[in-house]
Amino acid sequence: MKKNILSIIAFWITIIAQAQQISDGFSPVITDFSTPLKSGVYSGLISRGTIPDATHDWSHLFVIRHSNQTNNYQLQIASSYSENDRLFFRKIAYNWDLSPRNTAWIELATRDSNNFKGNQIFEGNLGIRTSDLTSAFSVGIDHGVVLSIGNSNWAKKDIIQTGYNDQVGDFTDIKVPGYLYNDAFVRVLRSGNVGIGTSTPDAKLAVNGNIHSKEVKVDTNIWPDYVFNEEYNLPTLAEVENHIKEKGHLHNIPSEEEVLKNGIHLGEMNAKLLQKIEELTLYVIELNKKNEQQFLEIENSKKQIEVLKKENGNFKMILEKLKIN
Repeated sequence: MKKNILSIIAFWITIIAQAQQISDGFSPVITDFSTPLKSGVYSGLISRGTIPDATHDWSHLFVIRHSNQTNNYQLQIASSYSENDRLFFRKIAYNWDLSPRNTAWIELATRDSNNFKGNQIFEGNLGIRTSDLTSAFSVGIDHGVVLSIGNSNWAKKDIIQTGYNDQVGDFTDIKVPGYLYNDAFVRVLRSGNVGIGTSTPDAKLAVNGNIHSKEVKVDTNIWPDYVFNEEYNLPTLAEVENHIKEKGHLHNIPSEEEVLKNGIHLGEMNAKLLQKIEELTLYVIELNKKNEQQFLEIENSKKQIEVLKKENGNFKMILEKLKIN
């Protein structure tokens, strides 16, 4: 869009230059850019309605005015006299009235920093180049995003950085004068590691904070169903008790000190916990068998007692009869 506008400007300037010389070849000086002006080129000195670039008192103005003299339709393109000037445009428009309307200047381009208003839509490829790949694309001032885009050397720099500028300095890897995002919100390193809430991700995804998810899938290459194999050496409960007394934690389960220092791996820890659950299941099955055996023995003992009681009753009856005789 900007390229097309610049082409149109160049086209009109070429036509005017080839068609005729303006007066003595120098632009007339005016003091009001918003008044109904005739098509042409002008110079302004601290003019009313001039561009927002205040780096110089003088400014250049290019005007295309509608042929109808009863309205104030103008296309204006202007810049200051500054060497590193900025280029602005506006469309003054007002039906059947010579008053100015839509007088806000929009920055079109500059040889330094650009400040564009409104949505910028690109249909096609967008090329951004930088010689040192420091910050080819950045958004924000104190809270912002830095995106490194470049040629084949782009992989030498971190790709994306967002965060809060809490002190003056440089990025660790992306050298941006005046900015140091120590507490990065999101950072993508050239290694492929992604950090959320940390500027030094040590894994493909490192999150310094809570994770809210509907589901987490963990791939693993081991699962403790080997506990149910006949050759598995199931520790006795006495061995488990002795280990707890000596170590203060279950066998093959990290201690509190280890977890606080190194954290846990979800896949590995779930496998270890399942191993303990399966071992507990075997203990429960074994205890249940013993309980069933004891129940049968108790029931058998009860039957024997009943038999003895019955026999004892019969014996007492025999004794009573002998006494009577």
